[in-house]
Amino acid sequence: MTMQPKQISSWESFDAIHKYVENEYVKSWLLESGPITKRIGLQRKFKLELLSDSIADVENQDQEFLGSKSKEFKVREVILHGDDTPIVFARTIIPVLTIEDGLDELGRLGSKPLGDILFEKKIFQKKDSVYASFEYKQNSFWGRKIKYLVNEQPFSVMEIFLFKNEI
Repeated sequence: MTMQPKQISSWESFDAIHKYVENEYVKSWLLESGPITKRIGLQRKFKLELLSDSIADVENQDQEFLGSKSKEFKVREVILHGDDTPIVFARTIIPVLTIEDGLDELGRLGSKPLGDILFEKKIFQKKDSVYASFEYKQNSFWGRKIKYLVNEQPFSVMEIFLFKNEI
């Protein structure tokens, strides 16, 4: 399965977009500081669906956001389900240099949730967060992209929240 939500606004700070996010529940997910997988699991039966996990081309804006000198990038796309309902589409972009010089475990996630290591190990630094709106199947959704560092090496996680109201 493939899923390609279309970005319909530019990446902005939360201060710049918060007035456009009318639903407080959606805002709470955009600002969630803990593992999304854990939050889903508190309310529903959690399941991760691995869509892709391979070396792939990334857009220039993603390379600029990362600020990596890497020429190759591992791109991993997943859907996080709650009670068999898609809740979050996530794309992780990991420069190969980050796997080699940062943490090799990032290159071997497979169907394991990234949150299992991201919030358990104390070696990750959250750097930048930006927000945008997306369209998928005639519906619009909010998403966020976060840049992390592990041993001074960058990677990014984009999450699109596939709901408009409480789930």
